[in-house]
Amino acid sequence: MSAHQVEGGNRLNDWWRFEQIPGAIADGDRSGDACRHYELFDQDFALAEADGHNMHRLSIEWSRLEPERDRWNAAEVEHYHQVLASLKRHRITPLVTLHHFTNPCWIADRGGWENPETIERYCEYVRFCAREFGGEVDWWCTVNEPEVYAFRGMSEAVWPPRKRDDGAALCVIGNLLEAHGRAYRVLHEEDRADADGDGFSARVGFAKHRPQLVAANPWSPLDALRAAIENQMFNVAVESAQVTGMIDLSIPGAPPVRREVPELKDAFDWYGLNYYTRWMVHALGREAHTARVGAPRNDLHWEIWAEGLAEAAHAAARAGKPILITEHGIADARDQWRPKFISDSLAALARVIQSGADVIGYLHWSLLDNFEWSDGYRGRFGLYAVDFNDATKPRRRRESAEVFARIVRANAVEPAPAS
Repeated sequence: MSAHQVEGGNRLNDWWRFEQIPGAIADGDRSGDACRHYELFDQDFALAEADGHNMHRLSIEWSRLEPERDRWNAAEVEHYHQVLASLKRHRITPLVTLHHFTNPCWIADRGGWENPETIERYCEYVRFCAREFGGEVDWWCTVNEPEVYAFRGMSEAVWPPRKRDDGAALCVIGNLLEAHGRAYRVLHEEDRADADGDGFSARVGFAKHRPQLVAANPWSPLDALRAAIENQMFNVAVESAQVTGMIDLSIPGAPPVRREVPELKDAFDWYGLNYYTRWMVHALGREAHTARVGAPRNDLHWEIWAEGLAEAAHAAARAGKPILITEHGIADARDQWRPKFISDSLAALARVIQSGADVIGYLHWSLLDNFEWSDGYRGRFGLYAVDFNDATKPRRRRESAEVFARIVRANAVEPAPAS
């Protein structure tokens, strides 16, 4: 899960401000109290423990820790210590994401990730987190989906800062990749404590969204060309940057971004793979990306294709690092598709593992229904349903939670004992 989507009350970041714009979010929704996970985290982690989960991905909200430049909020620092202590009590290893789409307003007001200074400010925040929480955290995710963040906000203009500028999108991806490389070095320098006793003090990566991008009409040279260009930019260029240290981003009609970042070379201990669907790519027409004609679709109209996770993992394996599935799930409020989707997807993933891919873990998105960015509360991804009219009510366990729990128990790796 991520902080803004579940905690509630994150009033000091750019997403909260964006939500106040009429029409910005589907159905006029706002994150508001969200799941009230800020208050109910211990109860929520107890659900995960009862289902056998042994790792939980969460994010720390930068705007809570540093609401103003160089002012650190001691009460919020203590809150996240309590969150991490709760996970330890419940025998769950934390995977902490340090940037999951939201920025403090003071960062956004200075140009956000278009401003190279943000890289410096972010690295200072990372250094603070490594020193403060390193004794409780070994697994770190620096940034979530830099390519999605940039294109949704600066090309498609459906997320903050809501502008249409492909050049700005490439600039932002480049800055986020550089920030990742530098944060990778900071975390390895500053986090010297082996929290879980496995011999490693810090294991660092970032989460890469890797959809399949397929020509909608295979006989159309334009569709094929656009799909190839998008795949090269969205998938290949982003994932290769962390291998080579070379940022090389280009799309037609926008100034390219090319530079070498020494800190970025081989700056990942694991490949974080986020996967949900594939898209049919159209060069012409009203919609550039659609679901395959006739395919089953989830509540957000994305194609349901269980084999896709295995195909994405197979592609990710080419990077030569262990693969951690950091997100995979389905928007399905009625839970009609999710049970079979989970079992079919993981059966396909098992075949990839048997063929030699080094997949070290799988994290399902998401434990709880949550606020799904510009889709508001339309997309219900949770293994547990949340009543957003009163998020203090007990979470409702879906059938898919039991299906996943059975798979988890059958493949259990014993976590480090709680103290």
